[in-house]
Amino acid sequence: MKAQTLLKAKKYTGILPFLSGICWGATGIFVRTLENAGVDNFTIISCRMLLAALITGICMLIYNRSLFHVNLKDLWLFIASGMIGMTALSIFYNISVSSSSLALAAVLLAMCPVFVLFLAAIFFHEKITGRKTGCVILALTGCVLVSGVFEKGGLAWSVRGIVCGLLACFFYASYSLVSKRMTQKNYHFLTITFYGTLFSGLSMLPFSNMHTIRALCTPAYFSYTGVMFVHALISSVLPYALFSLSMRYMETGKASILASSEPAAAMIFGAVLYSETPSLLSVLGLCFTIAAVVLLNVPEGEVR
Repeated sequence: MKAQTLLKAKKYTGILPFLSGICWGATGIFVRTLENAGVDNFTIISCRMLLAALITGICMLIYNRSLFHVNLKDLWLFIASGMIGMTALSIFYNISVSSSSLALAAVLLAMCPVFVLFLAAIFFHEKITGRKTGCVILALTGCVLVSGVFEKGGLAWSVRGIVCGLLACFFYASYSLVSKRMTQKNYHFLTITFYGTLFSGLSMLPFSNMHTIRALCTPAYFSYTGVMFVHALISSVLPYALFSLSMRYMETGKASILASSEPAAAMIFGAVLYSETPSLLSVLGLCFTIAAVVLLNVPEGEVR
């Protein structure tokens, strides 16, 4: 009975990285809102990560306090996850978002599956099948179409935005591999998320504007404090927890491809909130991305 329940649960795990992609796609909304309020990039990241650690830590206290325990020999994995993965990813992604449209920044980050598939094949001996390769190509094609790069008056290309977007992609791939390694050591997804966000926030705190942080704690700025809290929940706690949990049930490469829902989500958010109206090609790209996700979720034996 327990085995049947586990198998049934695994059928729906594909939605976890998909939902994490949607959460990451909303990151630009909070970044732009806080930057317009005068909050700098480093302060945004440190507040986001420390609040995320606080939220996750409270959940662990309520759910299971033993989840705080980690082996000292594995501590470097959590430090790498936070300081190299989450911090570097957030820094370069935020710069990319502020230098280009939400869709373009997300498209660049969506190149991650290409890095992950090959790196996972090297480090975890995961097979690169023709189906995976086809899904990557389909998903990335959809991402490019969503960006509007082939249209007149589409996206204004920024060298800074492109370089930072690709760097964010590389560190996203690195985080995926480190997270996979921690799940192989049977660490709970809440443990991975808590220590990752904690080390990330602490590493950014010395570079943050303490005057801004103190101001956010006053009643006059409570509205922006609320934005910070929701930013931490939507952009850190939920996506990192969902993505880490998915690693327990699927391959790294598959999870990263499923998380390619991010560009489509960013396109929709951009259209609704910033009048970045999607064109026919953008809608076609969205369909491509969804098709890649659906095809990847169908068991190998059922594909004809």
